Amino acid sequence: MKEKVQKYKTAFSAIPEPLQKQVYIRLGFTIIFLLLFVLVLSMMFDWLTVIPFIILSLFSLISAGQLFRSAVKGDYVMIEGNCVDVTVTAFRKQTKSVILKTDEHTVQVMIRQRLKQIPKGVSVVVYMAKSTQVFDKNGMMVLHSYIALEIKGGTEYENRRRIGNKTQGD
Repeated sequence: MKEKVQKYKTAFSAIPEPLQKQVYIRLGFTIIFLLLFVLVLSMMFDWLTVIPFIILSLFSLISAGQLFRSAVKGDYVMIEGNCVDVTVTAFRKQTKSVILKTDEHTVQVMIRQRLKQIPKGVSVVVYMAKSTQVFDKNGMMVLHSYIALEIKGGTEYENRRRIGNKTQGD
């Protein structure tokens, strides 16, 4: 049993950090839904009320397992490029899409669930499944779905970060 756990630990440590974070997030949802299941079950002993929490926790656990398995098998593609342009929403100024310039293509990534803005000039790494569809639109590859997004420092990003830390420390 210990050998099997050790094998999973080494396999988990071999996958990239953003994918590890996604697995942790999905396992966290599993734990939250199980806790809600226990809480609701203890408050009212009605099975029709707690069945959704069981289903959601199973779904989250299966999703985490599938992501772990596909990451260990290497069934993902990593796209790395520099951020050339950022499209934001009109009212809340949240990032809507990012245009990345890679070695081979220009890729537009439709951002989902991103609270922080992505500045121009940073290096962005996008992890996506091999089976994800990529569309060609006006000579630009458009990506609507991805697993994880990692923002690495660039020239403007590092300057903003340094200036922000300097003003906060003074």
